[in-house]
Amino acid sequence: MSIAAVIVIGLSTTSIGDVLHDATRKYVCRVEGPECGGDTWVEEERPEKPEEYSWNLASAWDGEIQGEGSARVAIEFALAQQGKPYQWGASGRRAYDCSSLMQEAWREAGVSLPRTTWDQQDALQQVPKSDLQPGDLIFLHTMPEDYPPPSHVGMYIGDGQMVHAGDPVNVTQVIGNPRWESIWVGAGRVPQG
Repeated sequence: MSIAAVIVIGLSTTSIGDVLHDATRKYVCRVEGPECGGDTWVEEERPEKPEEYSWNLASAWDGEIQGEGSARVAIEFALAQQGKPYQWGASGRRAYDCSSLMQEAWREAGVSLPRTTWDQQDALQQVPKSDLQPGDLIFLHTMPEDYPPPSHVGMYIGDGQMVHAGDPVNVTQVIGNPRWESIWVGAGRVPQG
């Protein structure tokens, strides 16, 4: 049996979802959304624990970005998800968390990205804010200082805006918005063909 198989079996037989969920619920995140008055930032507790976490080998990260894709396809996919709910740990179609929305959008465009915000930032070529292009991922830190950044990711769509899994998935002005710029961590470019 390979080491990878032992790790996968070990993870599948533990309550890793419970551990991650409980650790995350200790933090309070800042949320922008209609229930928060639109432009008003307030502190909201994370949603209740989902009934079931799903994890499968297809979502496992193998350490390498594969493929080149079209930013237009990724953006169109992400924009089509507007209105779908945010759910921490969700991996798509009915609900998304921020990194799963980016992963799924770029998968539709032909690029394999890592699952988590941290791995996405580490894997991508970093670009300065002044060089943003549609399709670039924007990394932000929405959690308390003792939580490792970045804790949020969105996709730049042009005109200073990003599409992201807020609550719900929506488009928001990020460039020139002091709230977003104050929690800016960086940006990364996905390989495009």
